[in-house]
Amino acid sequence: MLQHFGFYVSNIDNMKLLVHTLILFALLAGCKSQKAISRVEEVKSNFVMPELKSTINVHYELENKTVRDTFNTVIDTYLAGDMELEAMGMDVTISKEAEAEIEFSGRRVLTRLPIRIGLAKSTFINNINAQGVLDLRFITDMDIDSNWQLVTKTRLEYFEWLEKPELSLGVFKVSIGKLADNIITRSKGELEAQIDKSVNDQFSIRAMILDVMKQVEKPIQIDTILNSYVSLKPENVYLQDFFYQRDYTVGNITIQGTTKISETPFTEDVPGLKLPHFKWEDSLDDTSHINLVFDIGYQQINDYLNQNYTNKRFSSGDKEIVVKSMDIRRNADKLEIEADVTGTLNGTIVISGKPIFDNKRQVFYTDDIDIHVKTKNVLHKAGAWLLKSKIKNQLKALMTFSLDENIGTIQDLIDKEIRKYNNDQRISLRADLNNFNIDRFALDQDRIHTFLTINMYLEAKIHDMRIFNDGSTVFKLRG
Repeated sequence: MLQHFGFYVSNIDNMKLLVHTLILFALLAGCKSQKAISRVEEVKSNFVMPELKSTINVHYELENKTVRDTFNTVIDTYLAGDMELEAMGMDVTISKEAEAEIEFSGRRVLTRLPIRIGLAKSTFINNINAQGVLDLRFITDMDIDSNWQLVTKTRLEYFEWLEKPELSLGVFKVSIGKLADNIITRSKGELEAQIDKSVNDQFSIRAMILDVMKQVEKPIQIDTILNSYVSLKPENVYLQDFFYQRDYTVGNITIQGTTKISETPFTEDVPGLKLPHFKWEDSLDDTSHINLVFDIGYQQINDYLNQNYTNKRFSSGDKEIVVKSMDIRRNADKLEIEADVTGTLNGTIVISGKPIFDNKRQVFYTDDIDIHVKTKNVLHKAGAWLLKSKIKNQLKALMTFSLDENIGTIQDLIDKEIRKYNNDQRISLRADLNNFNIDRFALDQDRIHTFLTINMYLEAKIHDMRIFNDGSTVFKLRG
């Protein structure tokens, strides 16, 4: 179900059984609530699968140490190259005096680069040499264009001599700071270009987004019996401004699109070929909301009922019934279970009710349960001993289902899958299943259409920035 987003529950049979169980317990349960409940409706003509919107929200944390280390590695390469400065006829050597510091702020990168600068010139009288230490401060504005290319523009905002260069003339030392200032001012464009390249080289945004889009759009099978496939067609991507903390730079990214259900695994378009629209946002939700329609066939529920409730005994005082077989069907906007029973009553009873889900308490229930006795295809009101005894309450209790109590099982399956990705020490992934919300049930002739929203918290901690541009498969979400 969640395979596109990197957190697929690997045992699809367990997931199917869970969903079947949820629908089963939605039929008949024993508690009431008037808040945030789902609606039940009857499908009176052919059911049309709607287009549902979903959002995949990922909270990311970039480890500041790895950002700094990667930047220093890149800038070292440029400093070691042939950086030609406007030296006014002097030879200039540049080396890093200390590690560069880099900090994300909103849509900007703030860089502090201490460098040692050497000035030299040979004359017919003497060789002139001088060295000093310069503190450079840069601001890099970042944006992403319509082709998903990272666009950066760097400017030298400020510089200060920590050690002003001095020219040694025997016992005399003459400051040539003004001359050095002129060299830096003239070379401002070259310095800005090198910082610009260093920032840009840390991220291969387009390649990463293309890969993610291909995986998100790839259909996955959610039910082998009904041959159902689900995919997300991305339409918009939103990126939150970066927020710098002591150890991490944090933010959220949102992929918004249309959830599609089909009976074939094929799509008309080539996945990832058309990139979604991009927009910056000041703040984004950190919870994913995945909207799906699950189709559960009545025959599947019948199989489960008979497997788990055949020969089940219900008793109250000297009265008892034993369930021998069960069959479920639709009756307008209700669901009915027809059960053959023995015991105090030998015959057939029909139990009916509306499936309702209380989203606030994550509990399935019905407003009430009607029980009738069927004789010669005619329904009669059940006797008082069945309607008012503990037997009716026992039936209710058996079919009460709290989803909160079972989320832990699903979470265990998700955690098991995530551990495979966390074998790569450069990234830590986390997925917390918050809750399910069911908007409505649509009762069809042979199945139940369940409109389901899965709410999850997804987090990615990046411990090594090289994961963005080394072709790593960790971002190739499973399909």
